[in-house]
Amino acid sequence: MSNKSYALEWFVIAQRNLETAQLLHQANHYTDVIAIDLHQALEKGLKAIYAFNGVVIPRTHSLPLLFDFASKSIDLSTIPIEKIIAISDYYESDRYPGPKYFMPSADEISQNIILTASILELIKKYIY
Repeated sequence: MSNKSYALEWFVIAQRNLETAQLLHQANHYTDVIAIDLHQALEKGLKAIYAFNGVVIPRTHSLPLLFDFASKSIDLSTIPIEKIIAISDYYESDRYPGPKYFMPSADEISQNIILTASILELIKKYIY
C-alpha cells in the first residue's frame, strides 16, 4: 500500500540536503562537506521510494542497494551504477579522517550535484 505522505517527508528532507549542497558549492565551501550532503540527499530520496511503496525502509547508507530497489519502480537505466557507488563512497570515506579520506574536486561535486538533482526529479515525478 502506498504511503504518499511518508514518502513526501523523506523527499522534502532530501531536497533540503541537495539545496544545502548547492548553496555550499556556490560559496566555494569544503567539497568533503558538500559530498556528505549529496550522499544524504540521494539516500533520503531513494528511501522515499520505499516509503511510497509501503515497504519497510532499510537501515542502511548503501546507495547501490537503495538505487537497485528504486530502479524497479522508476527508470534509472541511464545512470551508471559507478556514479552511485562514487557518491556512496563519500559517506564512508569523508565522514572520518583516515586512509580512505579524500577531498572530491569542485568539478566532481558540480557533476554530482547535477546527477543528484536529476535523480531527485525522477523520484519527485514518481511520488507526486
